[in-house]
Amino acid sequence: MPAVPLALTLLSLFLACKDKADDTAGPSPDGGATAGDDTGTAPGCEGTAGAPLPEGLTELAWDDGVAAASLPGQGWAVGEYSLEEERLHEWVRFEPQDTVRVHGISVQLVDLPEDPLALVELGLYADFGYNGFDAWGDAPLWTGTRCAGELAEEEWVTFTLDEPVEVQAGSLVYAGHLRQGEGVPAIPFDAGSQGDGTCATWDDCHSAMNLPDLTYLVSGGYAYSFWKGYSFSLQYDYLVRLHVEVVEAIPADDKRFQRDEAAPAGSRQAWGDFDGDGWEDLYVPGALYHNQEGTLVDVTSASGLAGVPSSGGVWGDHDNDGCLDLFVFAESTADGDSLFRGRCDGSFEDVTVMAGLDDSLDGSDACGATHRSTAAAAWLDLDGDGWLDLYTSNFICWSAYTYYVDQAWHNDGDGTFTALGGHQGFTASAYAGRGAAPVDADRDGDVDLLVNNYVLQRNLYYDNQGDGTVDEDGTSVGLAGEASREGTASYYGHTIGAAWGDLDNDGDWDSVQANLAHPRYFDFSDKTQILLQDDGEWTDNAGDWEDPWPDNGLRYQETHSVPTLGDFDSDGALDLAISAVYDGRPTDLYWGDGDGTFTPGWHEAGITTENGWGMSAADWDNDGDLDLATSGGLFENTGPQGHWLQVRPLGVTSNRAAIGATVTVEDDTGVTRMRQVQGGTGQGEQDGAILHFGLGEADSVARITVAFVGGEERTWEGPFAADQRLWLWEDGSQASGWAPPAR
Repeated sequence: MPAVPLALTLLSLFLACKDKADDTAGPSPDGGATAGDDTGTAPGCEGTAGAPLPEGLTELAWDDGVAAASLPGQGWAVGEYSLEEERLHEWVRFEPQDTVRVHGISVQLVDLPEDPLALVELGLYADFGYNGFDAWGDAPLWTGTRCAGELAEEEWVTFTLDEPVEVQAGSLVYAGHLRQGEGVPAIPFDAGSQGDGTCATWDDCHSAMNLPDLTYLVSGGYAYSFWKGYSFSLQYDYLVRLHVEVVEAIPADDKRFQRDEAAPAGSRQAWGDFDGDGWEDLYVPGALYHNQEGTLVDVTSASGLAGVPSSGGVWGDHDNDGCLDLFVFAESTADGDSLFRGRCDGSFEDVTVMAGLDDSLDGSDACGATHRSTAAAAWLDLDGDGWLDLYTSNFICWSAYTYYVDQAWHNDGDGTFTALGGHQGFTASAYAGRGAAPVDADRDGDVDLLVNNYVLQRNLYYDNQGDGTVDEDGTSVGLAGEASREGTASYYGHTIGAAWGDLDNDGDWDSVQANLAHPRYFDFSDKTQILLQDDGEWTDNAGDWEDPWPDNGLRYQETHSVPTLGDFDSDGALDLAISAVYDGRPTDLYWGDGDGTFTPGWHEAGITTENGWGMSAADWDNDGDLDLATSGGLFENTGPQGHWLQVRPLGVTSNRAAIGATVTVEDDTGVTRMRQVQGGTGQGEQDGAILHFGLGEADSVARITVAFVGGEERTWEGPFAADQRLWLWEDGSQASGWAPPAR
């Protein structure tokens, strides 16, 4: 159940909203509280937070400084839970724009205890899920007390931390306290609200209540469970402020990624060089952009792709004529998927009917669907015959909760496709498919397939048997997700996106599965997984999700969406960017440590996309580093780089686009790194086919090996100088330069 509407209904019975002035809507450097004006310890007081604050701190504030109402005496309740009698967290979210140390908290209080030596407690809490109203209430970062006799009602009082707490830029932190019944004061809130007073957008609400003991609620005929209790936003601000010391402030112009304001945005992105000039072109839903030496020009109208129903697309050369084709999928029960044959000049011909790619339905299901709702697709050569096959990951009709069976298509080599099914080992069961991510996961020469599913369903892993059939064994190898059981039911995760990469440079394929995991279902819903492979089995290495600020694991974000792997600083280790859906949710960036662990880097990244969806990587400006496309636009990588090498393999007897080819590069220090040419990645994105290898301090490469699917495995002996692009053909030919030579 959405938390906000219930909260607003509750509060609107007692307060009239008024708009808050814009200049009080965000953190301000100066506020009503004066550091140190109420500090000191009264005789006999056992409080721990009465020391003076240091000079020169910055104050962060949301409220307008005028107390308008508070909880005591209002008779408020959620279901049968009285907010006056039950345990209740009252807290405020703060969003430091720089890395800071919190030294103190100022607050106004009402209903103070009559006993002057009674202790009043305040706390600082880590964020829980980045939803804006949940914190780790049972694991405070700090708590401190002052005696009631030192405080005055409805006047600012300051609690000083014994040791300051550091908060990284891009993180949330909460301040407030836990109250229960008589004798515990309440924090008043103001009467001003932002927006329309409904908490409809992220920045409209900063304060929240949490009932930690409310774990089950029946409302509107539905039953809801809540892990760590029930939380909801307030449209009014508690009178709580932070006093912080700025530790590190990175100017926006100094951050690694800079938004290209002239570049396009799209919910999903697929990079492919459709005219073969060495510049990666871009397809986003409904639009095609030609890369003209670093400038993306909209050529949709001239391409023949205008008006095509589209949720995304993936590039592949299905007829092996050397020109990239585009498969366009539609996440719609009313519109079909389409195949467009490329002519190498930027124009495309619709060959869907001729190819036999028919995803139509008869409209007889509960949704009245005339087409499968396709959320993603991927090209892969399943049988190694040199012709690209196709897999579509089909999703859901939300109005009827109807799922649609995925479809694998065999390329018959004559421009037509034949549907595959149970005889080849593909399941006939309907899942809520969100993505398809092929790779030769076990390095046995054929392409396997990971299919990521939503609504707490297990993910599927099709192990290619090399004879035209597959075995689905995701559960046994550790790629299905981690099952939690309730009765006879098994719950996994909401896996929106998935990606493959060798995260620890040990020569095998690891996997990242990005899971949306609601805080109320935290105990049984899969969180994002970092799955490291060891001899054909995968084990999660994402870290302890109950550690709110891990040093080398992932922080818990409720709505992780799509992971993208790439060596963005060219140090030799794959880094990880993860988008997050829902209003206000930021894009995370983690620096790879080279051993399967990650160090937080979002504070220095500069990726400003919030409510992000798809994401993909390519060196679209040909400057030797990986840039990032997000649903919020394109971000140019402007940060420092180590040495690098870019490799574009091309098939001759195998599929011409070399999709599925595995490339390994051994540098002059003996370290080997691995990449693949993608036919698509989980959630319908596609990274560039020009593969980027960060080399760190190594300035040359000793050898390069390319395993072409269904074709040759070739090794090119070096040394090859770093900081260049190589073109490698399956017949052993090679060339260097930003663009390939004519052949």
